[in-house]
Amino acid sequence: MIRCLPRLMALAAVLALVACGRPAGDNGAALRVDMVTVPGGGEVEAAITAATQVGLVSFDASGGVVPALASSWRIAGDGRSVIFRLRPRAWSDGKRVTAADVVASFRRAAAPGSRNRSRPLLAALANGAAVLAGDLPSSALGIDAPVDSVVEVRAAGAMPGLLALLAQPDLAVVAPGPRPPALGPLRVADAARRPIVLTRNPLAAPGATHATLMLTPVDDPGPAIARFARERTDVVVGGGLAGFDDARLMLAANVLRVEPSWGVYGYLVHAKGPLADPRVRRALAMAVERDGLGSRLFGVGLPPVLGLVPPLPSEPAPALPDWAIQAPPARLDLARQLLAAAGFGPTTPLTVTISLPDAREHAAIAAAVAADWARIGVRTQTIARSPADHALAVTRGTFELAVTERSAPYDSPLAFLTPFACGANGAGGYCNPGADALVTAARAAPDATTATTTIGAAEAAMVADTPMIALLAPVRWALVSRQVTGWTANAAGQHPLALLGIDRQVKR
Repeated sequence: MIRCLPRLMALAAVLALVACGRPAGDNGAALRVDMVTVPGGGEVEAAITAATQVGLVSFDASGGVVPALASSWRIAGDGRSVIFRLRPRAWSDGKRVTAADVVASFRRAAAPGSRNRSRPLLAALANGAAVLAGDLPSSALGIDAPVDSVVEVRAAGAMPGLLALLAQPDLAVVAPGPRPPALGPLRVADAARRPIVLTRNPLAAPGATHATLMLTPVDDPGPAIARFARERTDVVVGGGLAGFDDARLMLAANVLRVEPSWGVYGYLVHAKGPLADPRVRRALAMAVERDGLGSRLFGVGLPPVLGLVPPLPSEPAPALPDWAIQAPPARLDLARQLLAAAGFGPTTPLTVTISLPDAREHAAIAAAVAADWARIGVRTQTIARSPADHALAVTRGTFELAVTERSAPYDSPLAFLTPFACGANGAGGYCNPGADALVTAARAAPDATTATTTIGAAEAAMVADTPMIALLAPVRWALVSRQVTGWTANAAGQHPLALLGIDRQVKR
């Protein structure tokens, strides 16, 4: 009880602050958003792009795909081609946005040296894999402009999620250059200082529900949560599990928003030293008791994940490791046997090190996993780093096991398998050419049934290798003031900031 007193006092202080009136200096129509960043995740950049640029299609507040630069579309070519008709739009110099501009934007995103975060997704387009590999020029990418107002996008194979892929903010249609003009409802007025200030774009069609957006990227969720409690910000968007425990203090104020996600939380394996032995990786994976882990630690059910892909609408039964059908006691016995066969036991214990971002939530999960591993004689060490240093360690491969939080930008198991391709950044050095060939074949499959079967084979091949010790499907969290309108929970995690409103007349 004594250990709980500081948090109970914090909760009382938070509720008292929430009950207070508006703070001095209230900025009226400005919407203030703090966004917690995940190193390498690009959440802030994607949010700004979604607010300032326009794609062929975009997401609405509920995560659905809606027309954007395209006024309409039709499916052709047995579902492998989409024909978009563009609505009249103009660049800042008055010139009309043409289909050729759209094609050029996609080709720049796919070109060698492109820093577009959604570049890997373009492998789903016709010739996309060859273009990304440098075997074909970007002009071979499956997108064409038959006439000035029509764009045709061709998929490499059966692609039910093609529209959702094209709605990704990073695939917006942008002009060339380091500071392209804004086509979206907002424009960046000041990016040099914090918060980043965005204002209504007078050259765009009406679309923003507020005059000014003040966006603050934050590495540490703690100060952002404290600012929300003091009414200095209207929304705090979590970037992962970090901060969720503190955000739960706001539950009584009815401002905590929790939604399921298409994601996986686990430990990426760098296959070197003892972890180069697949028996060791399998032993570690099967020894973890995932059921109830989220409820025990955070008071919320977090679905366990045993393979590499969480349950998805398009794949409700992902591939599982062969030990998944065994009861927990049998798993522990088999794990001990695998470790013994690998040369580890009571006199030669295995010690592993987990690299994790410095946050209480990551430490709590690591402690629970370490307790499970102790039952099979494994010792666990942890190295807590700043989020930026943790991301750097993953990029450089200076880790044994590293916390990884991955979420799918659209409903497809390929979003979780692609990061494990040979040579991919963040794969921990893992490489399975056979599985990569299956992924490539799945993208080019002529129909959905063949694609699903081939993806399943690729997934099973990777799961058998255990390149990551998956633990659970995390939730997304946010703190949303009662004055904010337009926030709609959805599994896709799409909350376009330009569609959020603010009503200062509502009591917080």
